[in-house]
Amino acid sequence: MSTDLNANFNEQYMQINSKLKKRFMRKPNITEATNEFIALAIQCEHSEQPAFAAQAYVGAAKCEAAAGNYLGEAEYYVTAGRHYMKAEIKLASLKFYSPDRENLEAGIGCFMLALGKYPPKSPLRTSILIELANDLIALNYKLEAASYYEQALETVTDQTVKNMCLKNLLNLQIDCDNMDVALETANLMCESNVNIPEDILIEVQVSRILLTLLVDPLEQNKPDSLRHLFADLLSDNGCESAPFSTDLKLKLQSIIISSSRGDVSSLLRISTDIKHLLTNQQIDLLDKLNKEMRQVHLTMS
Repeated sequence: MSTDLNANFNEQYMQINSKLKKRFMRKPNITEATNEFIALAIQCEHSEQPAFAAQAYVGAAKCEAAAGNYLGEAEYYVTAGRHYMKAEIKLASLKFYSPDRENLEAGIGCFMLALGKYPPKSPLRTSILIELANDLIALNYKLEAASYYEQALETVTDQTVKNMCLKNLLNLQIDCDNMDVALETANLMCESNVNIPEDILIEVQVSRILLTLLVDPLEQNKPDSLRHLFADLLSDNGCESAPFSTDLKLKLQSIIISSSRGDVSSLLRISTDIKHLLTNQQIDLLDKLNKEMRQVHLTMS
């Protein structure tokens, strides 16, 4: 491409586009135009210009739509969406932020156009929504990402994929400080009656305990599985709700007792002892619990 990349791209794009206009009774050669748009897109990719490549793939998608090839149209819209996202991530890495989110909005738009070409329960819809959510996480738009995981959950039929979506959604809700909703998601995961891998089950149950202590729901609003989890932890028998190690169970037991008694110093002490057994996100939840208890203690003093 020439030095003036923008002008050169626009010129080539318009030349291809002009071939699609009908002249008298002759139909345009859609296949030829599609191939030229793809060739232009590849040229832009090699020049590391993902936004231009995306625009060319949109041209190819429109050609496929004109030919009645809706699956081909969807495929090129997905490819265009990926390149727009790549362009947005590239700008973000350079600390350039557009208030209009031009590339991001174009990318979301392309993914949404592709979604409309697939049946409601198609696995392709699920994968597109998950991909879009992951791109938004990479750009630190976590609240938006959560909404697309929620949409993915409406389309998913595979239980393993559903659990993965729920796990990611739970993490996003915690990151966005939506603790009430996060607790509902954790409850939903643990009540799914599906075999969850042991390490994931332990992680979710620990987060569930900490979320319950933070949210402090009314007893009548707690599902039976949540009541059973706390009863298991506070008993002297093994914990049926999750395969906690003895060390982790005892420390969680101490957190629950210290929290229920409002014992700030004991909670702080056990928090230090348990951190090596927690994820970074769970450590943050525990820090929030300590902070809230200190504030309550100071208010009462």
